[in-house]
Amino acid sequence: MSNTAQDTVAAAPSQEHEHTHETAPSPTSPTSPTLKETFGESLTVLRIRQFRLILLERLLSTSATGISSVALSFAVLAVTKSAAHPDGDAAAVAFVLAAQLAPMLVFTLVGGVLADRFRPQRVMMAANFAAAAGEGLAGLLVLTHAAHTWNLLLAAVLMGTGGALFYPASNSLTPRLVPAERMQAASSLSRLAQSSMLMLGSAMGGVLVTAFGPGWAMSLDAVLLLLGTLPMLRITVAALERAAEKAPGMLHELREGWVEVRERTWLWAVILCYAVVLAGWFGGFMVIGPEVAKARLGGAAAWATIISCDGLGVLLGGVAGLVYQVRRPMFVGTILTFTFALPPIVMGLGGPVWAIAASTVLAGFSGEYFMILWMVALNRHIPRDKLARVYSYDALGSLSASPLGSLVAGPTANAVGTRPVQIGSGVLMIGATALTFMSRQVRTLRADDVPTEPVRTGTAAADAPGARVTEQVPAVAAVCGEA
Repeated sequence: MSNTAQDTVAAAPSQEHEHTHETAPSPTSPTSPTLKETFGESLTVLRIRQFRLILLERLLSTSATGISSVALSFAVLAVTKSAAHPDGDAAAVAFVLAAQLAPMLVFTLVGGVLADRFRPQRVMMAANFAAAAGEGLAGLLVLTHAAHTWNLLLAAVLMGTGGALFYPASNSLTPRLVPAERMQAASSLSRLAQSSMLMLGSAMGGVLVTAFGPGWAMSLDAVLLLLGTLPMLRITVAALERAAEKAPGMLHELREGWVEVRERTWLWAVILCYAVVLAGWFGGFMVIGPEVAKARLGGAAAWATIISCDGLGVLLGGVAGLVYQVRRPMFVGTILTFTFALPPIVMGLGGPVWAIAASTVLAGFSGEYFMILWMVALNRHIPRDKLARVYSYDALGSLSASPLGSLVAGPTANAVGTRPVQIGSGVLMIGATALTFMSRQVRTLRADDVPTEPVRTGTAAADAPGARVTEQVPAVAAVCGEA
């Protein structure tokens, strides 16, 4: 493995780390703390000022995401009403959502390299500007009655480009501000901020779309995203130092990130699993769901309720992440992944709003808790100077099949009906998760299995509180039947 680049952190965050550098209770400690003690201990991460700035950005940008999750779909349905599709064209919704996901295939890897090469907070700001441009364009098109499927699709590409650049930079920034023993608490609080605002944003989206129309809702999204760039101006994390006199090229850096993924079976097995699961989720639930809600469940208000319940589940999962740690995170997380199949299956079987909403609460809880475990595992096992690139491969792999799922679901639903598509999507998700569970490394990876190598003396990384570097987990030949 190449030498770990040193993380040059400004004095302010390093000093703030000193306030929260107590050793966190081990999940394997013989004297287990109470839930109240664990919760209180987790909240000490809020003493880090720059982490609080990250939370403020998440509150603003995620509320925009929640509103957009309702507004964009209903904007497309509104402009595609016809005699053949009186409730709007689900295929058009599929194309627009696929266009929003497609930039992940192009720009996510670029975003990972940029975040490892430059200041991640600057990359996050650029990402918010791109997403705000897309939201603002879509809102303007709808408000001026100039919206069509093709120009909403272009606006969705801008939104997706912002998301592609944002994800790896955002997830690589927090470990550079927070000590290693506080990472699960930081991940939980960060995602709690996102889930609470996603739930509130989705509810607001339903109200705004119903009362004022999708144009005004997406215009508000653009404003919130622009406001989200302001806290990033106060983050002082510097770019990683380069070990070589001349920085390696982008292809070389991408290969380094790929090696980190390839040599960990638990990592790439879960990424492949979520490629299938998210394809089924977007196709069978996010694309078909609004059409079913409009035709059978009561329209935008019903869909907003369902999406808000998903946000409620995510919120509960974040709370669980604050107080519960597990010894085998991938084992628990993979079992929870089975619940992603419930919402499309329940909706496909004709379930009422309350049953669909209940299933989305469970799916949201499961996905959020696993995401916290996943982020902590990556932060513990991946070298700091390659973390953003690994996150970019994670996003690329997990979302690689989502545009295909979206593109297939809409036309297929028009041809054979929504019910077979939704039930089929759920069955596909169950099958992919079952195959992943066959991996021994997925079943046995332990939370306390953190191989380390010595930090070179006299470096910024060695002096920074909470700094740690990790070495590679030995490669295993295949997902099934590891030794």
